[in-house]
Amino acid sequence: MAVGRSRLARVIGPILIFVGALLITSAIAGPVYVAGKLTTIPLNLDITTVARSEKPADSQADAQFPARQLDLCSFNKPKAVINDVSVTTQTRTLVTSPSDKSTMTVQSGMSMVVPSIKTKGEPRHPELTGAAKNERPCDDGLVQAWLDRVSLDRETGKPTDKISEATYSPGESAPAVKIGDRQGLQYRFPADTTQDGQYSFFDLITRKNVGLKFVEEKEVSGTNTLHFQGTQDWVDLSTIRDGSDATLGTVLTKTAGWWGIEGPGVDAKDDITLNRWAKTAVDLWVDPKSGIIVDQSLHYTQQFRTPAQVSPNTAKAIRDFRLEVFNAQQRWVDATVRSQAEAAKSAQNRIAVAKYVVPVAGGVLGVIALGLGAFALVLGRRAAPAAGGRTGGGSYDGAAPSAPLDDEPTAHFGDDPTTPLGADADPATEAFSAQPRPDESRTEAIDFRKRDDQR
Repeated sequence: MAVGRSRLARVIGPILIFVGALLITSAIAGPVYVAGKLTTIPLNLDITTVARSEKPADSQADAQFPARQLDLCSFNKPKAVINDVSVTTQTRTLVTSPSDKSTMTVQSGMSMVVPSIKTKGEPRHPELTGAAKNERPCDDGLVQAWLDRVSLDRETGKPTDKISEATYSPGESAPAVKIGDRQGLQYRFPADTTQDGQYSFFDLITRKNVGLKFVEEKEVSGTNTLHFQGTQDWVDLSTIRDGSDATLGTVLTKTAGWWGIEGPGVDAKDDITLNRWAKTAVDLWVDPKSGIIVDQSLHYTQQFRTPAQVSPNTAKAIRDFRLEVFNAQQRWVDATVRSQAEAAKSAQNRIAVAKYVVPVAGGVLGVIALGLGAFALVLGRRAAPAAGGRTGGGSYDGAAPSAPLDDEPTAHFGDDPTTPLGADADPATEAFSAQPRPDESRTEAIDFRKRDDQR
């Protein structure tokens, strides 16, 4: 049985040492590889967010109708009308092809609607007709819809130069617009985002990269976040060309009376052409460990005003005039924030397990396996000589020697098979020192010859 155990120990020992070395190696090198995989943006990304208009801190707007929008139906009226409205934006972001281990194509569809308009009586709720391009009625509840497609680096979340296009008008026949110089983040920040990092946000309205600055650390829905803020100053949307002409709706000619421009040198019947300008203010709350955006607030403001370059003799009333087209500060609703916070916490847990729990557990188990393996080898080497000595250097097939139950076990040496091994004899000593007994009859014969000689 001792020999069997020694052989088992000699087999198990190297296995345990190999397993221990493998665990220790994995504990050292594994976290870097596994954590890197966990911080890469997953290809199964599919997120739906909802944002609603809220009253800005410095605004006197109605809390139920905090946004303002130009009434498109007033184009056929004597004067422009601005409505107090509520605005809701729903965005679904998912991954499409082509995507691989290093880059991914993100497709994001957004629809901005006005669910209710303030009136003197009960609020009015515009219908969503879902009509095709250029056929929507003026009182349609859809404000804006676009489809954004962009290829991103899966580690940094930054756009690559493979795909960058957007469709800004509703309807299946609307063409996609190529977008160049796209550098800002939109859908994900890199893992291990820092306070002093250089980040920017890409604004699809102005098509500008908005620089971000760190504001504060803040807990959002139980998750510690970094608050970044940025503002894109006024951009003349008529200068953003999708072709040779200005984008539809960015240049408008109406009478001074319709615009509501009054002052010296201005006739109410004069046609005045104004351009559409836009600016965007961005607030993002980012989980620094995973790069997931936990909360978001976008403040869109659009106005009709004169171009940057006007004639020197343009009346001051025209140069200073501003007509509000759209003004809405939209922030993610609580349900979206909770969902994003849960996603951030889940990612944090996976990263923590990969970086800390697995290495410690693997290292401890590896050391234990190495110790057990070394002990097994030592045990096997000690047991081997004792087992070999018991067999007198011969072969051993693992079976114990047998003898009849009525007989005493005997060992035979030399030429005499009847010589019993003493109870106190050392088997190894007897094997080399025992000599055969002299033949009694032969001894007597020798004695008789000696007697005859003496006679």
